[in-house]
Amino acid sequence: MEASLQTPALTAIPGGRRRLGALLVADGLVTQHQIEAALARQQLDRRRLGEVLVREGLVSEQDLVDALAEQLRLEVADLDQVYFTPEILGLLPRDFMLNRRVLPLSLEEDGTLTLAMTDPLDIVALDEVRLRTKRNVRAAICTETAFEEACATFFNTRGKLRELGDENDTPVADEAALAHDASIIEIVDSLISDAVSMKASDIHVEPHAGGLHVRCRIDGVLHKLREYPSEVQAGIVSRIKIMGNMDIAERRLPQDGRTSFETAQGDAVDLRLASIPTLHGENISIRILEVSPLPPTLDSLGLTGASLERFEEAVRRPEGGILICGPTGCGKSTTLYTTLELVKSPESKIYTVEDPIERKLEGVMQSEVKAAIGLDFASLLRTLLRSDPDMIMVGEIRDAETARMAAEAAITGHLVFSTLHTRDAASTVRRLVEIGLPPYLVAAAFTCVVSQRLVRRLCPQCRKRRTVRAAAWEKLGLGEAPRRQMRVYDAVGCTRCFGTGYLGRVGLYEVLTLDEELGEMIERNVPVRELREAARAKGVESVRQNGVR
Repeated sequence: MEASLQTPALTAIPGGRRRLGALLVADGLVTQHQIEAALARQQLDRRRLGEVLVREGLVSEQDLVDALAEQLRLEVADLDQVYFTPEILGLLPRDFMLNRRVLPLSLEEDGTLTLAMTDPLDIVALDEVRLRTKRNVRAAICTETAFEEACATFFNTRGKLRELGDENDTPVADEAALAHDASIIEIVDSLISDAVSMKASDIHVEPHAGGLHVRCRIDGVLHKLREYPSEVQAGIVSRIKIMGNMDIAERRLPQDGRTSFETAQGDAVDLRLASIPTLHGENISIRILEVSPLPPTLDSLGLTGASLERFEEAVRRPEGGILICGPTGCGKSTTLYTTLELVKSPESKIYTVEDPIERKLEGVMQSEVKAAIGLDFASLLRTLLRSDPDMIMVGEIRDAETARMAAEAAITGHLVFSTLHTRDAASTVRRLVEIGLPPYLVAAAFTCVVSQRLVRRLCPQCRKRRTVRAAAWEKLGLGEAPRRQMRVYDAVGCTRCFGTGYLGRVGLYEVLTLDEELGEMIERNVPVRELREAARAKGVESVRQNGVR
């Protein structure tokens, strides 16, 4: 009996490979008697030998994986040292990876896909990956614990997005109509869940001749997330449109929609949807408005030094107009919301006019533009001015009427915040005049203009210090003293930053206070170039200078 137990675990496998038990005994991790006892229990439990040994504490997970790697002639996947890009993770559906316990690691030059697997003998999983990806597949082995930790890092493993009801909206289709399309629902839920897990700001569902491509924007850069065949294109697009209460029968005209979700972790996620007809079908863009906590202070946004002092001085005034300027996606709304959170008090009444409301602020009266019924910025602002406000935030100045009303509010005892799409602070003044405001009103009403950009921040875990040549310093316009105080790093890439070398973004700012001297220049309608020169003479850094320093 003893010999019969010893033989299958300790003798060689045909083909020259040693059995697992023999390898563990040879490495001094277990005794032959322990292997024989484990085999006896294996017959009762119907478990694999390795599982029995780990469960009883005779070997560690890593010891077992190392032995299996030697036995099967496989690599051990160190998931702590591997970074997963959205492109790699997008090769396989999330639920498939979680159920089959596989993670795509890398693509070789010849197109071979390397997989991390907890069970590299799972032939069914390997075959399905080959069919799904149409690639040759090579297995590497990893521990169950390492797999779980990697999934916890990169996936929303504790559940899917759970749709929230909206008391103001009426469903356009009942759930029964979607019951037969459970796979499509799973695809869309997985897309959104993965994008949220990766801290994406946008999802782009793009139709092409060969099918549907999905990309997500992370820290301002687009990454490929998924590809789907044309057979499921219509179902995915329809599912997204149903979520946003959009007309699925209308494919010729652009549409906008919105919906709210809550992840299984309880995180609130607001989605803004937009469809545009294209040559190969409807393109869907999804803006993810994740309700994460606002930065606690202005300096945590990137506002520091003299720029912070000038801005704080402007917001402490009881009246005047403050403009936040920059291109779409540069963080203007975050700056405004953070500022309102810091200046609100029980003694002040604050109203906002927004399109749309991107974040709910406790203690602030927020109103949303509804163009379909004629409720625009100007009409809402006109009403708010009769409602005894102390501070007003106008989401965006889009026309002459809104600009004039904001300016008049600023000179009649109100603190007014708003945004404009302009290059820098000086060109913002010119833009107000071009919209239709007389220069004297611009000079009288507006006290501060902030121009900002968002730039990617180097990942602190993997960045690598580098030496900079003198010519590069000179190109940046830095003298000897600043050079000695600065350290320069290169982006590298690691697990934490999805291999990009960057993690999060930080704001760069130009803060221009419109004092009496600049006000006189504005009244004279001087060229933008002269305003810029005057600002630099006052020590106001440009956005570029702020970034370099």
